[in-house]
Amino acid sequence: MSALTAALTYLAEHHSRHTSALCELLSIPSVSMDPAYQADMTRAAAWLAAYLHRIGMSHTEIITGAGHPMVYSEWLGADGAPTLLIYGHYDVQPADPIAEWHTPPFTPTVSGDNLYARGASDDKGQVMAVIAALEAWLQTSGRLPINVKLIIEGEEEVSSTALHRFVAAAAERLRCDAVLLVDSMMLGPRQPLILYGTRGNCYLEVTVRGPATDLHSGMFGGVVDNPFNVLSRMLAALQDGETRRIQVPDFYQKVRVVDEAERALINQLPVSEAAWLHLTGAPALAGEAGFTVLERASIRPTLDIHGIGGGFSGPGKKTVIPAQATAKLSMRLVPDQDPHEIAELARVFLQRLAPPSVTLTVTVLSASHPVLVDYRHPAVQAASAAFAATFGNPAAFTIGGGTLPIAATFQKCLRAPLIITGFGLPDDNLHAPNEKISLPCFFGGSEMVARYVSALADSSA
Repeated sequence: MSALTAALTYLAEHHSRHTSALCELLSIPSVSMDPAYQADMTRAAAWLAAYLHRIGMSHTEIITGAGHPMVYSEWLGADGAPTLLIYGHYDVQPADPIAEWHTPPFTPTVSGDNLYARGASDDKGQVMAVIAALEAWLQTSGRLPINVKLIIEGEEEVSSTALHRFVAAAAERLRCDAVLLVDSMMLGPRQPLILYGTRGNCYLEVTVRGPATDLHSGMFGGVVDNPFNVLSRMLAALQDGETRRIQVPDFYQKVRVVDEAERALINQLPVSEAAWLHLTGAPALAGEAGFTVLERASIRPTLDIHGIGGGFSGPGKKTVIPAQATAKLSMRLVPDQDPHEIAELARVFLQRLAPPSVTLTVTVLSASHPVLVDYRHPAVQAASAAFAATFGNPAAFTIGGGTLPIAATFQKCLRAPLIITGFGLPDDNLHAPNEKISLPCFFGGSEMVARYVSALADSSA
C-alpha cells in the first residue's frame, strides 16, 4: 500500500472521528466582532492548538498580542521538499437573527448529508478538513510528504489586522513555495473551483451636512438644501443608469485588459443565468453593458450603495429636513486598480458635485487590493488535478467577485503562488441563519488536501 493510499484509507475509516472533532470546535462560539465572546475566542484557539499537537505537528503555538489570538503550526521534516503555507480562520459571524435558525447555531446538528452550525462552512469546516488530511499522513506514515506551515487566525471577520502585521513582520519565517487558502467554495457537489484572483474593495462613508440642526420642512423647505436631496443626487451621478458604467473620471484607467482566451476560460464556468436568478431571487439580472454575467461578477469593477442614514425613518410621518445624511458605499476593484487612488478619485468627483450649501466628508473605511495569480502555475494546476482525482472533475477557474484582503498581503510579502479554493457550496448560508457544510464535501476536501500534498512532493522528486 502506498503512503497516499494509506492516508486516504485512514480518512475513509475516520469520518465519524473527524465529524465529532468538527462538532467540538463548532460548539465554541468564537464570534470575533463581539467583545462578549473574548473568552470563547481564546478557548477556540487553545482547542485548535491542542488538536494539532495531538496529531503530530512538530511545533504549534498560539500567537497573542493586539487583537484575537492566532494559531501557528508547522511540520518541517521533509528536507528538499516544497513548503506549503496553509491559511484558514476560526472566527465566525454573529448568529443573529437567532429566531430564524432551525437548530441552535452553536449546537452542531447533522441532518442528512449536512452539518448545521455557525462556522460550519465559513471557515471551521474547511480548516478541519485540512487538519484531518495532515492527521491522516502523520498517523499513517509518521511524516508529511512536504513541509507544511499552518496559520489559523481569529480576525478574518474583522479585517485580519493582526495577521497583516504578522505576515509582514515574519515573512522570512513564513517563506514557502505556495500558499493554500481554504476559505472559498465549489460550484456544486462535484464541481470544484479555484480562484486565480479576487477583486479588491474600496469602502467609503459619505456624509453631507447642511443646517446646524434638523429643521421643520414647512418653515425652511425651499430655503436650505436638504442633505438627503443633495446626497441622493450625488449618489445617482456615480453610475450611468443605462450602461451601469461608473462615472467617476479615470475610474477605469488602470482596469486590466482581459484577452479573449481568459474571457473564454471564465465563461466556461457551468453556471447559467437561470442559476444566478435562482440564487438571488431577483426578478431579472442587471449589470454593466457589454459583458456576460460571469464577467460582471469577476473581471469588472462595481459600485454598490449599502445604506443611507439620517433624518426620520420610523413609523408614521415627520416633516423634517435632516441636519445631515450619510451613505455607505463600496467599489469592488479589479487588477490593476489601487483602492487608495480610487478613493481619492471618488472624493474629488463627489466634492465637485457638492453645492456650496452643504459640506461634504468622505471617509475611507477600508481599502483592499485586488489579487491576480497565474492559473497556469504548476502548484495551481496540481491542486486542480487533486480535485479531479477526488471529485471526478478538475477545478473550474475564475476571479472571485469578493475580497480576501489577506491574499494581497501574502502575495506581496511571500511572493509565492496562491491557491484560493475551498469545499463549501453556494447554498451553505454563509453569514446567514442555518449555515451548513455538506459532509461529503467536508470529507472530499480532506481527500483533496491529502492528494495535493502528495502531488507537490512528487513534483519536486
